Amino acid sequence: MYYLLNERYRLCGWEKLPYAIIDRKYGRAQFVNKFILDTLEMCNGKIDFSIPIITDDQRKLVEQLVKEGVVSECEKGSELKEKQKYIFYNNRYMNTVHWSITGKCNCKCKHCYMSAPDAKYGELTHEQIMKIVNDMGNCGVLRCTLTGGEALVRSDFWDIVDGLLEREILITQIYSNGFLVNEKFLDELEKRGIHPEINMSFDGTGHHDWLRGIPGAEQAVRKAFLLCQKRGFPTGAEMCLWKDNAGSLRESINDLTQMGCRSIKVNPISDTGAWKDGNYGNALSMTEDEVFNVYYEYIDSFYQDLPNILVHLGGFFYADGGEPDFYELPAVHIYENPMRASMCVHARNTMYISAEGRAETCMGMASMSDEFQNQYPLVQEMGLRDCLVDSSYMKLIDTRVEEIIARNEKCIDCKYKSLCLGGCRASAMMFHRDDVLAVDEMTCKIYRDGWLTKIIDKISKLRPEAVCYGVEEYLKVERSDI
Repeated sequence: MYYLLNERYRLCGWEKLPYAIIDRKYGRAQFVNKFILDTLEMCNGKIDFSIPIITDDQRKLVEQLVKEGVVSECEKGSELKEKQKYIFYNNRYMNTVHWSITGKCNCKCKHCYMSAPDAKYGELTHEQIMKIVNDMGNCGVLRCTLTGGEALVRSDFWDIVDGLLEREILITQIYSNGFLVNEKFLDELEKRGIHPEINMSFDGTGHHDWLRGIPGAEQAVRKAFLLCQKRGFPTGAEMCLWKDNAGSLRESINDLTQMGCRSIKVNPISDTGAWKDGNYGNALSMTEDEVFNVYYEYIDSFYQDLPNILVHLGGFFYADGGEPDFYELPAVHIYENPMRASMCVHARNTMYISAEGRAETCMGMASMSDEFQNQYPLVQEMGLRDCLVDSSYMKLIDTRVEEIIARNEKCIDCKYKSLCLGGCRASAMMFHRDDVLAVDEMTCKIYRDGWLTKIIDKISKLRPEAVCYGVEEYLKVERSDI
């Protein structure tokens, strides 16, 4: 009997993770052991699994792989496609690149951390940008999300898209302010056979224009959401919170739901970039308690409305109105060995490349000082492979939770340290500028001021059947003396 790896899959490996099977449809890597990888390599249409040299364990494994749809029985001599054969990438694994392909923008947002209307960070040349695209393919990057500035203002946008697709890099999201999301844009995506999520900013019903600095911005983004809904493109939204729009949270989420949006992420505006330059913070920024109270009060509305949308309120609350019996507390992390966990799991799987080409953990780092950012490599100069082998960037994302805890006196004896893991690095730097190993004061406050207990108690009354992974572990720690 002969078997062939199904066309949806290919085999590869990276340094420290040498055995993986890739689901090409979704850009996902499943890491396996050498035995499984070796058996999968034998599913090439040339090896007869009925011969005595094939072990019973190998036959049982293949039977299971057939049931899972990974391999199929085939005729002798069936050919495995070249792109499915095992390839080893001599760099560390990085699933996704979140990429600011330009620092330019067609809006004048009052909170822009990169001063995009003035193009503070400009954009890389066509040659530089395409070199990075090629590097991504050569390093085994599986997914890419495109952002800016405003990603769609880049003149060679479609060259970038085509370059990624040619290298089988799945484009999962395109971030935009919505002005250029039109029929022609969606036609071009469909022509290429892709339907990425179009993620657009929506900063509150009746408030969006003010923050975006362009009259008609809200009307334009609403039109874009409705067009995507009509054309069958998934959409997501991000909402920045400040004093004036905080009262519109419920209405805004319900409006987005009606426009077919499938997710919304809400965070308060940070006092950086244009927001700081415009001196808006003193009058309009919200304190941590003000933000948490808005989130806390909205939970009542969430369970009353059950909007068919995934709602992510910073590190406070995460739930989908379409599946109301489950929710998450983003500040709670459960690991078998928490102190040895990566300081940021997201950063360990997703590299952010800034508009100037700098390899960073996330967009939050791009709002830090130039002196801080200059510690990290420019991808167009160093090359992506070297960034993923031995660089200041790689050292940073390999940092362990234990280093953060040991670095901060208030964390060392804190009973929550095995659950908070030091919090979010981007959030930490908003309070302790340029200090990537500092305390995340927002997460600290969520724990120390009892917000998690309040959330759990509230939901137990509003939706008694709702369950949350990690609640038992948190309550056990909360009730302990240390």
